[in-house]
Amino acid sequence: MELLKDYHVTIRYHPGKANVVADTLSRKIVSMGS
Repeated sequence: MELLKDYHVTIRYHPGKANVVADTLSRKIVSMGS
C-alpha cells in the first residue's frame, strides 16, 4: 500500500466469478504441444 500512496486509486473487491481478469491472470499456462 505504501507504493500506491502517491496515486489516486480505488481498490474494489470482486467476488468469485465476477473477477474474471484476476482469474485469467492467475491460471497456469499449459502447453498442449508435444
